[in-house]
Amino acid sequence: MSFAELGICPEILEAIEVLGFETPSPIQQQAIPVALEGRDIVGLSHTGSGKTLAFSIPALERIEPSVRGVQVLCLAPTRELAVQICREVDKLALFLDGISAVPIYGGTSFAPQLAALHRGVQFVVGTPGRIIDLMEQGELKTDCITTLILDEADEMLDMGFQEDIDRIVAQLPEERQTLFFSATMSTAIRALINRLASEPQEISIERPVLTVPTCEQSVYEVVFSSRIEVLSRLIEMGRMKRGLVFANTKRVVDDVVDGLLARGYSVDRLHGDMPQTLRERVMDSFRKGNLNVLVATDIAARGLDIDDVDIVVNFELPRDPEDYVHRIGRTARAGRKGKAVTFIGRRDFSLLARIERFVGVRMPREKVMTAMQVEQARREALVDDIIEYATKSPELPDELSDIELPAEQLLAAMFNLLVNKGSRELQPIPEDRPSRYGNKREDAPADTPPAAEKGNDWSNLQESVTLFMNGGKLIGVRPKDIAGLFYNEGGAPKGSVGDIKIFLKHSLIEVSPDVAPKLCDRLSTCSICGYEVNVRADKGYPGQDSSSRTNERPRRNGSAPYSGNDTFRRDNRADKRERGSRFGRAEKFSRSSRRDSGDGFYTKFTGSKNKRRK
Repeated sequence: MSFAELGICPEILEAIEVLGFETPSPIQQQAIPVALEGRDIVGLSHTGSGKTLAFSIPALERIEPSVRGVQVLCLAPTRELAVQICREVDKLALFLDGISAVPIYGGTSFAPQLAALHRGVQFVVGTPGRIIDLMEQGELKTDCITTLILDEADEMLDMGFQEDIDRIVAQLPEERQTLFFSATMSTAIRALINRLASEPQEISIERPVLTVPTCEQSVYEVVFSSRIEVLSRLIEMGRMKRGLVFANTKRVVDDVVDGLLARGYSVDRLHGDMPQTLRERVMDSFRKGNLNVLVATDIAARGLDIDDVDIVVNFELPRDPEDYVHRIGRTARAGRKGKAVTFIGRRDFSLLARIERFVGVRMPREKVMTAMQVEQARREALVDDIIEYATKSPELPDELSDIELPAEQLLAAMFNLLVNKGSRELQPIPEDRPSRYGNKREDAPADTPPAAEKGNDWSNLQESVTLFMNGGKLIGVRPKDIAGLFYNEGGAPKGSVGDIKIFLKHSLIEVSPDVAPKLCDRLSTCSICGYEVNVRADKGYPGQDSSSRTNERPRRNGSAPYSGNDTFRRDNRADKRERGSRFGRAEKFSRSSRRDSGDGFYTKFTGSKNKRRK
């Protein structure tokens, strides 16, 4: 089907041809003919499906050019979306004489908006707050309005515009056409439609998959403190020539931008605390290609038409799976290829699984690029630049004509000089360390020793004693949590904490002998990860002192003896039976004491038992 078959007037068809649209999208095919008949519509379609043309074309056709007053009022949730819709309306009205549109939104001067209203603009696109202001001032007349459009209606309700919409509609003529467009249909949306529309026709565009197949999605498991460095490596490896980075809060956006600017990248930010004029300037700069990276909150995820974005990075996972879809919808548009990269931490696995179920795609996990890979990518990019420039046949500078050196030697020296001059020193991150399972990174030296069994060597202590802490994996303790507890609350000197091994219900920590008494005294009762724990000297197995424990103690399954330090596995079931005093009666007495003290520890560990007792 072509646009001409939809019954659109020749002037708008000519503008559509100039814009390069050939065939209407599904929502346009179904909505435009019905709207041209004057009926109310409820359009359910995802972002990027062509909703703007679906409601703009019928609205423009209903405008009477001779009437110098507002005839179409379109409400949008954000300023950016209002500007974007108005830009598309202006393009469609290119050959319609006497018809103009204006965006109206807060955070900027009233003067240009009032001037447009006084000129007699017919198509107004605005946010509810500023629309109400101009209506109450008598500047925005509503008696000529024949069409009301609500775009991203679900988003407006989520942002708390319910009362504002009701106040606006109360001042509009009852005889009007109402066009709703939303990505979802909630109970609140249905109630709003029932109040404002008259026998609307519902048009729903089903989508078998929520992400386009040309968008390649992947996941990096990265601790939060490493993410700016990993993002920098993506840029340096050429995977992010023009990218959008999304974070959940304005503070994180500012931190990311500051970190990238310090590394010398062309980057800027976009969030709600910025003045509107600055936000427009940033968006314009990004569209023109003056910025390589734009870091934004979800304010930029809905409704913005940003072309040629080759990669979207989720610096943080959004809490709502639909927000994830809107974010990555900024890339792989109009049949182009794109990439979506998501950073996750240990606590994000359940949320990631929920998003994967929602979009119906299992995202592959990728390894963080190593320093060697980044350096290799830099050198290859430099070679490509040299070859590209050499094909232009540049002349030899006079300064080099008198140098009597072989061309290969001169070229090698210049290449190494450019590599060293243009390279940023990579910052070490935990992901560069060998795997906790003993697998070496690709760029690790051949003689790099495997990681300790627990996965974190904090230091290499020649002499040490082992301390016991009654908290482990069950309460979510990590090595860095224990190290922070010992250094910050325990006052341990730097480098005095060695290997940290975490088991199901307890942890073993190696420390220097001279600080062990102080740590046991200060941390005899302390809190970690929201739980009360205590630290004491490790007493080993019942009836066995530390001098009798050797590294030659065989495993119970008959395998080779333990090797390494003087600590043993504590999560073997047979060992647990031998240590009944530690994990049997003694632990039961300890929990009972805590239950009587009312500190909540017993409740957290045995909540189900308490429920049965109640």
